[in-house]
Amino acid sequence: MAVAVGLDIGSEAVRAAVVESGKSTPVLRRFVEIPLPPGVVTAGDVTDTGAVSEAVAALWKRHRLPRKNVIIGIANQRVIVRQVDVVHLEESELVEALPYQVQDAIPIPIEDAVLDYVPLEEFTTPEGDLMLSILVIAAQREMVDGLVEIAAGAGLEIAAIDLQAFGLVRAAFGTDLLLGGSGPQALLDIGASMSQIVVVREGITRFVRILPLGGDQFTEALSSGLAMSREDAEEFKRRVGVAPEGFPEGDDEESTGRRILTRSADSLIDEIRGSVNYYLTQAGESALERLVVAGNGARLPHLANRVGQALNAKVEPVRVLDHVSVGRIQMTESQLLDFQPVLPAAVGLALWGSYVVPPTNRFAHVS
Repeated sequence: MAVAVGLDIGSEAVRAAVVESGKSTPVLRRFVEIPLPPGVVTAGDVTDTGAVSEAVAALWKRHRLPRKNVIIGIANQRVIVRQVDVVHLEESELVEALPYQVQDAIPIPIEDAVLDYVPLEEFTTPEGDLMLSILVIAAQREMVDGLVEIAAGAGLEIAAIDLQAFGLVRAAFGTDLLLGGSGPQALLDIGASMSQIVVVREGITRFVRILPLGGDQFTEALSSGLAMSREDAEEFKRRVGVAPEGFPEGDDEESTGRRILTRSADSLIDEIRGSVNYYLTQAGESALERLVVAGNGARLPHLANRVGQALNAKVEPVRVLDHVSVGRIQMTESQLLDFQPVLPAAVGLALWGSYVVPPTNRFAHVS
């Protein structure tokens, strides 16, 4: 049995999941988290390496987590994910030629990037040339080195740096990835300061968009619009939520606050809809088959349904526990269910080397 630990470094907390994989359903052995000081991670980008490393070290020490085979997720504006068409080569040749094949499509100097790719499909040009469509992942090497430094500071041995979106997909769809599907399916993860849209078709991740927008924008809008403290704004948004449809009227505080929240929601939805429509247009698809929602930001009352209406898509909450068994975990079933919106990243990262998901939905080993 292989044991791996997925490490999710979010804006509000560091989370870790210990998953055991073998010849049957993966088993979630541990899921733990520790809060982070405000501002040390913003939109997935670590701004205070020392503070994050201290938090990671404290999490491992407090819960005595395995220090080997750790997979860290990356997701921020310094990660580029693009579909690129390249000349068809054997895998070993393509790996060597990748920097030259994709340098014009990646807005990062190739020498400053960590590169990997996911093969999508082969096709032949009108001239008869065999080509390969690939999803290229380019991460700024400085950012990757920073994550390695965080892990080293906590005494961890990294097995891989993985694109967090791939982890989200593995945890949200599980073995459904092996079955494919009749149409494109999407996952929307709304965090505190960042949202991710991932589209999967035929078991393969085909589109990733990372937006520097999340639940914090709702809190800040309320705090400013109603002259509330941040704490009061957090409580208000969780109680009131956005309008299920249309635009709320009324002059009382609750109606005014719901208008503010709905306006913020529509701003985020415009970005989500634009991203999804871009993929659908490029892929020649008409609509999403379904939309799975995750993240603490998705808890905002009525937000997920409003997104579904805007995309004309069936909406489902993420159900990670449908795809993994639960071992003797140190929390109640009720607590674990409450954590379910934030389980996907850490659990999916821990599934990086699992046989139950296609290897095409993962990023690179650390080199």
